[in-house]
Amino acid sequence: MIEQFAQVTDLPVEGREFSFTDQRIWLEPIAEFGLSYRVCRPLAAKLLAQPHQEGCLISGTLQGSLFMPCARCAEELEQSIDGEFQEFEPFPGTNPSDEEAWWIVRREGLLFLDAAGFLWEQLLLALPVKVLCSPQCRGICVVCGANRNHVSCRCANQTSDPRLSVLRTLNVS
Repeated sequence: MIEQFAQVTDLPVEGREFSFTDQRIWLEPIAEFGLSYRVCRPLAAKLLAQPHQEGCLISGTLQGSLFMPCARCAEELEQSIDGEFQEFEPFPGTNPSDEEAWWIVRREGLLFLDAAGFLWEQLLLALPVKVLCSPQCRGICVVCGANRNHVSCRCANQTSDPRLSVLRTLNVS
């Protein structure tokens, strides 16, 4: 995965802004995890890191769009990304009883935000749980593989799992 770090040592009181447009931040993890996503509208992120006594508040936006497969029919669709985020990141070693800081690391005495890792996480959080081409998507027939949005097949009506036959006798009111 690409390394992209933003120095957060000695932040001014009003914070420091960072902008990220290098597509490798998102393309390398997409390839590494074997995801069938493609960038449609280039992804861009803006961060504001504001200092606090035990860490910093990271807030910002992530915008762009990806081509992704529908979860039901596998047709490719454009998924718009327009996310806002705000997250407090503790400095490493500020509270010994807590787990180690996640996105802020210490290198050669300076503090850095692992921006590539943080922004990959923000992209995943900005995506819907289930990407659908439409809420009415009928999916793919499990018997013949036809896209039921384009073709009417009778496979699903003709075959049923006999183990589920007892459920047909239930009377739900």
